[in-house]
Amino acid sequence: MKIKKVGFTSFLLTANGTNTSVVTDPLYSIESKAGFTKTKADICLFSDSSLIAEEGIVKGKDLDTKVVPDNREKIIEISSPGEFEIGGLMIRRGIKEPFYLIDEKELRVVYLGLVDKDFDVDLTKDLGDVEILIAPVGDGERFPSYEKLEKIINNIDPNILIPYGFSNDEKKIGELKTREEFIKHFGFTNIHDENYVNITAITETDQKFIKVIFLKD
Repeated sequence: MKIKKVGFTSFLLTANGTNTSVVTDPLYSIESKAGFTKTKADICLFSDSSLIAEEGIVKGKDLDTKVVPDNREKIIEISSPGEFEIGGLMIRRGIKEPFYLIDEKELRVVYLGLVDKDFDVDLTKDLGDVEILIAPVGDGERFPSYEKLEKIINNIDPNILIPYGFSNDEKKIGELKTREEFIKHFGFTNIHDENYVNITAITETDQKFIKVIFLKD
């Protein structure tokens, strides 16, 4: 699976082989005014609880100039709990859960979505073997505190952590903490900057050291 960052809370995930593509939370990226790159996608995920069961979000929220169909005539929108098997991907969202599990064969990605400070971290227990966790790391009112984030990371225990939802040196976004504050607080040392990641399979190791990858958008 190839993963590329296209906005503040938005990532483009593309399945190897089928090229089925998924974009996450473009609406919030645009509304946050933190940037969003025009994107082609087959599937669009919305994690905002206010959008559950809403239909026609892309057109209704004027996203159709920003998110356009890729390999299909029409974008498949997912905003509600359920299991969806599309183009070689299995996408799951539990009841009362904002986050999504995205499976490609044996590879599992967790996209936490718009989790806030009141998020129940116990919901992240028993999610199976997770290769990649895509999580907000800015703290503040919008996203979980560092204390909760630490519990989430420990519960999921990913091999790779891809952060989003933080301020940077060039642009302060609300009350969100910066990348540097996040790194300093958690003490991560295995830090990388990449244009994208392409993971083909889970790599089993006796001792796991989380690799933190900041994707450029």
